[in-house]
Amino acid sequence: MHFSYYVPQYFLEVVSNPKESFFTDLPGAATQLATTKEAVPFGAEADEGSYSFHAHTINVPFTMWGFSGMPCGGAQWDNMCFTSMSEHLGSNWKTGLADSLQPAWLAWSTAPKACLIKGAVTSATGGSTPTGYPAHSGMCSVDRSWMKKYPPSNQPVCNGWGIVFPRYGTVTSSDQNTASLVIASRMRSLGSEVFQSVPTFPDEKWQMIYPQSSSCFREGQNVALLRAKRVSEMGRLWSGKLKNYLYVVWKRVGCTRDLPYYASTHAWPSIIQAACRGTK
Repeated sequence: MHFSYYVPQYFLEVVSNPKESFFTDLPGAATQLATTKEAVPFGAEADEGSYSFHAHTINVPFTMWGFSGMPCGGAQWDNMCFTSMSEHLGSNWKTGLADSLQPAWLAWSTAPKACLIKGAVTSATGGSTPTGYPAHSGMCSVDRSWMKKYPPSNQPVCNGWGIVFPRYGTVTSSDQNTASLVIASRMRSLGSEVFQSVPTFPDEKWQMIYPQSSSCFREGQNVALLRAKRVSEMGRLWSGKLKNYLYVVWKRVGCTRDLPYYASTHAWPSIIQAACRGTK
């Protein structure tokens, strides 16, 4: 019998200022934030529609346990620390100079409007491209500011959210929500290719967790379609918090198992729900 389902892999958080995070209660993450040298506020909105952020990735905690009763595995390790941090990129997160020699970026940089058109064409479905780099997902983020040039990238220069390269902390966009998606896309790519601690897969799905929970969508998918999936700022009306975003990336797994796995697999979600209710 063939099984196929999605497993949450890691969170992508996009925050307005260095040392801000949704995960300050995790000891490893808190230590990383406390020891970073980045202290000047970076999150800002300019008059011309430019938005600046910091970003982090962290494995979704407890998935090894939460999905242990499922037949195909695919969960990440609980390392309780950020696997990549924009604060560890130094001046490159402010300038993007480390991407200045990327072949694909050089090819498109002279025709930004054509690049955006290409991104719009692919936005009907969206989709993630595996980077091909190894992912040591048990690693914690460490300083990468010493890197003058980033390794070659096969990531799309443009997608339905905007221009992804060069990969730095400022985006010119029509709105803050879309800008946060571009930053998250950049951090996914940097986490894989520069930090080599973030896994990438061909059939990923994304989901907004904050400011409100959305249904799943694909990287670079048309923004109008995302609004229909509840990827928006509406949740701030109830929370009262006007900044920061949290997304989660899911990976599709599949396997073939014997028939007895069918009953245990279908029973496991109910077991998890009962356990979670008991922790309230």
